[in-house]
Amino acid sequence: MKKLSIYHYSLLVMGIIIFDRVTKQYALQLGNEQMHITPFLSFVLTINRGFSWSLFHSESNTIFYSVTAVIIFVTIALIYYAYHLYHQKISIVGELMIIAGSISNIIDRIVCGGVIDFILFSYKNYAWPVFNSADICIVIGVLIMFFGQVHEDDLQ
Repeated sequence: MKKLSIYHYSLLVMGIIIFDRVTKQYALQLGNEQMHITPFLSFVLTINRGFSWSLFHSESNTIFYSVTAVIIFVTIALIYYAYHLYHQKISIVGELMIIAGSISNIIDRIVCGGVIDFILFSYKNYAWPVFNSADICIVIGVLIMFFGQVHEDDLQ
């Protein structure tokens, strides 16, 4: 993948963060009212004090702050990693998607005491854990990094 300019990378990060913040504000306005979009897609507000799929969700402030500290540390490490890739003229789209999603979720942790999740996929009695648009960007970013690495390994 061709390396983009710092301008384009900045637009990507800001676009992800702004879109996520706007959708989360909408979810907060919706409140506890569940909105059914389709038979398998609903919007329902939840506050996740854990991380991915509510792992380590806890009302304990000690656990919440510990998880938050780990997330901040990993995000800073990824920023450092992306910075070095950028200077090696390697595309960092995947890394920036993860960083932007993580930053928006960190904002939630600081401002709301947990991550605002609101997208629910379900089928009959089965439901995927509730998530948000930042989570979607994080997953896509991981996939880009993984498949980019696989592609690079195939070339060697």
